[in-house]
Amino acid sequence: MRRWVWVALLAASASAAPSSDFIARTEITPELRAALTSDYTIEVTVMPHDGDAWSRLALRVTGDAENWKAIAAYNGPDARLRSGIPVSVPLPLLRPEMQRQIMANLFPKDSLTDKGWKHVIIGSRGLEGESLWSLAEWFTGAGNNYTAIRKANPDQGLSTHPGEVVLVPKRLLTAAFGGGREEVNAPKAAKVRKPEDDPIEHAPADASASDLAVETVATGVPSLTYDRRASEPYAVYRLQKGEALYSSVAIRFTGRVYAEDVRQAIDEIVQFNGIGDVSKIPVGYAVKIPMSLLLPEYLPPDDPSRVASEIARRESAKAARRTRASGLAGVHVILDAGHGGRDAGTTHDGMWESVYVYDVMCRLKKILEKHSAASVSTTTRSKSEGYRIADSDVLEEPSDQVVLTSPSYDLDDPVVGVHLRWYLANAIFRHALRHHVPREKVVFLSIHADSLHPSLRGAMAYIPAERFVTGSFEKSDPVYLARAEVREHPVVRHSEEESLAAEGLSRDLADSIMDAFAGGHLMVHPFDPVRDNVVREGRQWVPAIIRYNLVPTRLLIEVCNLGNRSDRQLMRTREYRQQLAEAMFHGLVSFFADHDQPVRPPRALSVVGSRLSSPSPPADN
Repeated sequence: MRRWVWVALLAASASAAPSSDFIARTEITPELRAALTSDYTIEVTVMPHDGDAWSRLALRVTGDAENWKAIAAYNGPDARLRSGIPVSVPLPLLRPEMQRQIMANLFPKDSLTDKGWKHVIIGSRGLEGESLWSLAEWFTGAGNNYTAIRKANPDQGLSTHPGEVVLVPKRLLTAAFGGGREEVNAPKAAKVRKPEDDPIEHAPADASASDLAVETVATGVPSLTYDRRASEPYAVYRLQKGEALYSSVAIRFTGRVYAEDVRQAIDEIVQFNGIGDVSKIPVGYAVKIPMSLLLPEYLPPDDPSRVASEIARRESAKAARRTRASGLAGVHVILDAGHGGRDAGTTHDGMWESVYVYDVMCRLKKILEKHSAASVSTTTRSKSEGYRIADSDVLEEPSDQVVLTSPSYDLDDPVVGVHLRWYLANAIFRHALRHHVPREKVVFLSIHADSLHPSLRGAMAYIPAERFVTGSFEKSDPVYLARAEVREHPVVRHSEEESLAAEGLSRDLADSIMDAFAGGHLMVHPFDPVRDNVVREGRQWVPAIIRYNLVPTRLLIEVCNLGNRSDRQLMRTREYRQQLAEAMFHGLVSFFADHDQPVRPPRALSVVGSRLSSPSPPADN
């Protein structure tokens, strides 16, 4: 583990203990007090009543007696309630009105507006103020929302200073601060759902979009409580109306998306809870989820894995140095279409992934060349068709794509093909640097289509997590060394600093492209559409095409889930493939845009083979 992670973990392990260095303090009632510490954490303490029990205290200050386990765990394994000895309570567990009072008192210049919560940075002794990550945790319930706060404040750097005003958009706010994202647990109603009411659990394996409408949109920040004293520690989530174990628990909290992985996770959860019939789980049922299954962001706030993950996110965001390029001037885009040749990728109902994503790549290449100032390279090309865009919905199955190394490589072996692609991308990157293209103006996009659990729909993006890519790697087999790009630089090395910067830049671009998908009313994966690793068969890794790639800003984009019937139907239309290409284009433009100038909303662009057309160029051209 990195040294900076260890230092921060040691500091975080003592976060529940009261600090002696405060920036501000407030007393809400004689028993409820809060303080903003010098390291920008908010400490909340509650004085127990005489003869108090953990459950009574939890009910009084959080509204839910079940939260006693989380409060007890937060105070340490040997915590006891004693008269006159305050206990610490996590801010997000408090009743919404208490959270609001605490923040209003600690930050008296803050205010709620029609656009959201305006926070005035306090800072300490003229030094750097509270971070965007902290603001996201306090006001939205999730530190990961700091990227959305950055977008809402384009002139605001990652570092803040006293007196600066930061807007937290209303759509992100929790209920405590005027938003609609409820943080408290669901009511414990005893209503029993009928099997047909459960849109995922009882949907056919190839459910359509309308069948799954309830589950295709994430519903705010879920509330979890924890029991770390059990023989196997677990989190508790109370099912809300219309929610299913597959999507609302297994997929959301564990990160599993592949059908077999989801099935195994749900089997483990069902067995752990002793559930006999998943069709008769009442609304408000407390589902116990083994903490070993949880994604880091759903672990307790002081869990070392979660702390390390959040520190890595902050450090990578700080390391990212974005540049501006109006109309993509001076930008070099390297495009890669997944698979190809004999490697079909995933196949469903006669559809080859390789064929349809190659068409999307060709469309994006055409858009970039016609409507921007960017230079474009590709890693593969069809020997017979070149980059021709088919004027048809259903596509044939070509088998003559080659990797454009020197000499080229017929795609006979998919593993060799993948490694030669990143070697080629690295060579293109070095060539761009030699021609004075700034590192931050080179972008790599690998376009794929996924094969996930059939209930899932929409696009996802994978970025290179620093923890998986730092180090060196090389291939020395004759098939590699026969290529000039490999012989030129057979060993690839990523320093920690380079890896952190790449993670931050890649996440920003992925967010921009996913925003463009959503803005164009295209389907986006409902839970965590931007991920820094693949979770499959109990393993975590970064795909080789972006793991060994030297381009600082690099993504693997899964444009849809071919395992879902509705996504397949859309991909079989040239209109949707065109829309996908346009969304990626607009995401690139927005990523490099000068945010002093507004970016116009996406619109259709004229490209051969598309029924969508617009005679005008896009913004920034």
